[in-house]
Amino acid sequence: MPKKLIFQGTTTYLSDHWYAKLIFPLVEVKKLLQTMYEFLLHLIWSELIDGKKLENELDSLVAFCLFCILSLLGYYFRNYIQLIIIICLIIWYLDCWFAKHQYFQKNHKIDIYIYEIDNSKVICCLSLPKTENQSVFASFSLGEVNHISMVKLPLLGGAFQEVLDEVWQVEIYLYNGKHFVVDENLLTHQSLLTAQKLANYFKSEIIFSHSQGKYSYVEQELDHRFISHLINGNSGGVKYQKNARKLHIYTQWQWSNTWYFLKMLFQKAGFLLFIIIMSGFMIKFGGLLDNLISVIRGKDDIIYLSSPLQWLIPHWHWRNILELGLVLGIFIYQGWLLSRIKHIYLTRYYLKFFIDNKMIDKIKTSDIEASFIINNSPPEILVIGQNKVLTISNFQQEKLAQLFWVYLDEAINSFQNQQPNQLSHESLEEKE
Repeated sequence: MPKKLIFQGTTTYLSDHWYAKLIFPLVEVKKLLQTMYEFLLHLIWSELIDGKKLENELDSLVAFCLFCILSLLGYYFRNYIQLIIIICLIIWYLDCWFAKHQYFQKNHKIDIYIYEIDNSKVICCLSLPKTENQSVFASFSLGEVNHISMVKLPLLGGAFQEVLDEVWQVEIYLYNGKHFVVDENLLTHQSLLTAQKLANYFKSEIIFSHSQGKYSYVEQELDHRFISHLINGNSGGVKYQKNARKLHIYTQWQWSNTWYFLKMLFQKAGFLLFIIIMSGFMIKFGGLLDNLISVIRGKDDIIYLSSPLQWLIPHWHWRNILELGLVLGIFIYQGWLLSRIKHIYLTRYYLKFFIDNKMIDKIKTSDIEASFIINNSPPEILVIGQNKVLTISNFQQEKLAQLFWVYLDEAINSFQNQQPNQLSHESLEEKE
């Protein structure tokens, strides 16, 4: 049966290192603490902020029992707890480093091949690392392809399954709902070129997963009523200044952003602070449990009950001060990254993207083909050009990204429709 190769792509296969079984207990402890931390964030956000009640009490009971066991262990090894934390951080860092190094090695790539058979049928095959044999994992006809999808996903790796980076995956979507990953790339533009090749072959459209906007590439189209509601409801989170030659769009901090900002900050840097504070809390709680166990066994012991809030206050030793200083530095850095102001300066010739006073990227206005929102966490805006893709990221709220995009899309259309002016005017604009 003759077959014709029409596409070849790759995805990543990250295998466990030889030391994964050795640090398995540490990985499980980290998962438990991470679950507790995320549960605490969810509790604060859902019950105190959104007014929602948590219903799964069984999971809470299991987590509490495991927390008691860890607290007892922390109390018994209390003289070595800071050394244990430092060693665990070193192991975690090395695991992430090995996983990132593994991602760029060719022997951890899965090769994917797409063949055409008899001008009507398509088969997708894969070849695992260090093998030459190809296995068929999908078979369909040309008419079954609905669209080519691009989705941005976190790349997980290492024994701790930490987020190493974010990758774009290109998928073939069929009308029956089935979909197959056929390529993966760190760069948006390279993935888009791959998707365009497949879309041209299958005569289908390209859709970015979780996207909103108008015209092409989007999964959800925003209608005029929704856009008008956004503009009328703008409370100052997005500002713009416009004249005949230039448009300036920029974000502005509001009090309504505070809770979203704190939530994102604690998601990015709060776990380390949680570990440092909880290590002291668990030692004191473990001491209380040890006294209770002694009393249950019939030993005469005195149980001192102090306020649990006092357990969260660390002893002011130079090592505690160093730990808290390190975490405070991480918080300040992450807070600075999240709170920076995004600026778009748009003329008939160039769209320039700045964060604070630093230019991040630029693209020719005439080269822009589309712009839309990707509702990831956090949301971002993609500006698709002929030879590049510009990304505007780290919006605190989805509605801010939507409003920013509305002004941006309107401005792009306005400047692209302008008639050319004199050459001297163009030269002046390019200098600016």
